[in-house]
Amino acid sequence: MNKNILTIKNLTKQFAGAKRPSIENINLSLSQGRCLGIVGESGSGKSTLARAITGLIPVSSGEIYFEDKCISKFNSAQYKKIYKDIQMIFQLPRESFNPSRTLGGSIVLNLKNFGITGNYKSNAISLLNRCGLDASFHDKYPNEVSGGECQRAAIARAVACSPKLLICDEATSALDMIVQKKIIALLNSLKEEMGMAILFICHDISLVHHMCDDVAVMKSGHIVEKNVAGQIIHNPKNEYTKALIEASNIY
Repeated sequence: MNKNILTIKNLTKQFAGAKRPSIENINLSLSQGRCLGIVGESGSGKSTLARAITGLIPVSSGEIYFEDKCISKFNSAQYKKIYKDIQMIFQLPRESFNPSRTLGGSIVLNLKNFGITGNYKSNAISLLNRCGLDASFHDKYPNEVSGGECQRAAIARAVACSPKLLICDEATSALDMIVQKKIIALLNSLKEEMGMAILFICHDISLVHHMCDDVAVMKSGHIVEKNVAGQIIHNPKNEYTKALIEASNIY
């Protein structure tokens, strides 16, 4: 049985001045080589959860464990030491790149930041190839490529340091359906090849259905249902889950 990469216990985050917590009493686990989908409408707390896991915001209570380390108690210096193992892909890939740096240059910077040595240009091109982009993309800037191509480059940058956990925060939401399917296929391929765990955050349950092994459904900061993906889709128990399925385009 694969060990847990991520374990979340009774996690709560309440922002100052808010009437209710953004997330409350969240309990989740994600094991090596599996993909856990977090699905819910805007405002359900999905992105707050991602930001808490990556240390971008402090938690109000509860614990987050990465492997055997309680990272929710880490300071910024301690978090920096595990960023090699936890990488994130965002909804708007162009905004995650420095516009004055080439795609290849951004990948090389990630390699250098995490102490990965070798022929940097060759390694960057190899990573781009791995993600479905040819060598010419090494010298292209973010504004010179399509959204799907830019997201592929963002994935190449994220997996450059062979992370144990990849967090995808609405990583396919800004793409059209055909490109979404291709990005999902790429992520699944990389998961199998690298054995990493993926936390896939999305508002579209049809995408989660095709991407994830397990699914947790969030509403108003709470998990209302969690199960293996097939059971969530074909035998939902919660009325909110049923409503998400009915409103989606399950393909």
